[in-house]
Amino acid sequence: MEITIGKFTLETLTLGMYDRPIDLYREYIQNSVDAIDNALKSGLITKEKAKVEIVISAERREIIIADNGIGISSANAERFLLDIGNSTKRHTCERGFRGIGRLAGLAYCKFLIFETSAAGEDKKTVIKFDADKLRSKMLCDEAELDLQSIMTNVVTVESEPERKAVHYFTVKLHGVEDIDDILDGESVKKYLSQAAPVDFSTGFKWGSLIRARMDHLGFGVSSYNISVKGDDFTSSVYKGYSDIFIADRLRKLEDSISEIRLEKFEYNGDTLAVLWYAQTNCYGTIQDETIKGIRMRKGNIQLGNRASLNHIFKDDRFNGWLIGELHIVSNSLIPNARRDDLEKNTIYVELISQLKTWAEGIATEIRKISNARNNDKKAQQIIEIAKTDPQTIVEDVSVSIQPEIALAQQSENNDVNHSELISALDIIIGTQISNTKYKALNLQSNITVDQKKILERVFDIICSEYCHGADDFITTILRKFVAKTVVANV
Repeated sequence: MEITIGKFTLETLTLGMYDRPIDLYREYIQNSVDAIDNALKSGLITKEKAKVEIVISAERREIIIADNGIGISSANAERFLLDIGNSTKRHTCERGFRGIGRLAGLAYCKFLIFETSAAGEDKKTVIKFDADKLRSKMLCDEAELDLQSIMTNVVTVESEPERKAVHYFTVKLHGVEDIDDILDGESVKKYLSQAAPVDFSTGFKWGSLIRARMDHLGFGVSSYNISVKGDDFTSSVYKGYSDIFIADRLRKLEDSISEIRLEKFEYNGDTLAVLWYAQTNCYGTIQDETIKGIRMRKGNIQLGNRASLNHIFKDDRFNGWLIGELHIVSNSLIPNARRDDLEKNTIYVELISQLKTWAEGIATEIRKISNARNNDKKAQQIIEIAKTDPQTIVEDVSVSIQPEIALAQQSENNDVNHSELISALDIIIGTQISNTKYKALNLQSNITVDQKKILERVFDIICSEYCHGADDFITTILRKFVAKTVVANV
């Protein structure tokens, strides 16, 4: 039996594999940090000196991604790098393990080049893919061409002198098409601040607390020194979390973090994931797209994007009110080929079930916090308005300060909390409108506002016509009027 792998398989593994072209950076970086981990274990470098450098030139249409990890020996380089869809890596301890991520850049450049050398060798291996020629071969009508035949025609392998002391792996993309801002240094840095396994910035005061608490649980998170150099800047990459941020798409309020909470999800004695999330004032949807939402990570590399866990909430917009990271730690939870989710298995189903329970509790907490706060704010505003103009239409005031929480509740067809808020406001408004200049009259709860207003006018006449005995006269009228009203209501 002869089995042929069709040429269009390569198109699926490159152009059709990832959501966005910019994901190519994630694919190469995950291989780089795996190589750095191996170099650290071998004692070749220290954590402080380990690095991944990304150089982007829109002018030259060039991308270079270089690490000083363990490298690949000349004896193994050709076999490892041209063995498509096969890898010696294990998913239990390394991030890139399918052997397809190294081809991620093929669809967006003219030439894809790998250069690598291992410590102690006096040469490096250079493998060059002619991507233009590859695309031409895939478009031709020679149906009998299989993947192996095509790759043989578009790949060259060379050996060049190198210093024995160095060890590295470098990816070079020449003739890059600027699709999805892959040649824009600032855009790449912004993307990597979310996707890459980097540390919190020193300006984020909660970062050290998160690290300490994760370490205390026995699930320390590895981070790496990654830098981006553009045509006019060089910058280290850090996660974009900050102590203060803007929330609520309507009112644009400044919010802040008051505490960090941790949750551990377990099943049959196995820790599946550890979640850290920020306790805030819950003003509304966080406006900074680079930090909003609970992000899912494995090996500190983001899976999917900021909306990938929206589905655990009954109203998925509530994920946008939160800041945090779900770190997958169980070896039974494996990233899928696209790295936008986890492979579906029994453990995955259990994790999602537990996350939904957690999300339901968080949504309830958000509603309570938001409604309590907005109840107080509305009450104060309405009281101030009622003091100056008791006839102000309550509905107009409610619309002008309607909180974002009300919009989210409307989408769920859940108006219970809103109704409770309106009822409370009705009491406040009624109290303000029913106020008269006579304290004894204001204290009566058994007569209507209209009746109080009529009695107020009657009492005004009595006071103006009878200087002496007016108080006794008013007291008598009020006592008998209230008594008759109570009897009538009974």
